[in-house]
Amino acid sequence: MIQKTHLIEDDNGYKKYNYFEISEGLKEILDDEYYLYNSNEFKKTDLVEELYKTNFIDKYDEVTQKEVFDLYINNEEFKKKAQFVYSIIDRDKYINFVNKNSELENPNDLIIKYFILDSSGVKVQIYHISIIDVSFVF
Repeated sequence: MIQKTHLIEDDNGYKKYNYFEISEGLKEILDDEYYLYNSNEFKKTDLVEELYKTNFIDKYDEVTQKEVFDLYINNEEFKKKAQFVYSIIDRDKYINFVNKNSELENPNDLIIKYFILDSSGVKVQIYHISIIDVSFVF
């Protein structure tokens, strides 16, 4: 299991960190700077927006596929989750991964857990996603 912590905020000594727990099997699809998600150093906002637009907004018709819009596209929580995936997963690496792994055993074992950790030791889980979730948004 990969574990990575990165400072995202320091407000007068009260610190907040990104904390990731990621299955080793997903190491090859991670963006080189995935740990910068949700920090001032994160520079992929435009790419994340473009991927969401391409894979959801432009892909579906709001009139004929109203259910997709109701369940996913117009759902802010889903949008945030999809954008999280786009922020930490490298699209090209993911495509290579899919091409090499046409069949996966136990896909629910390939997980990414994302937490916010603070300086007092409080850890709040924000996302628990599997490779199945990743494949859905790509």
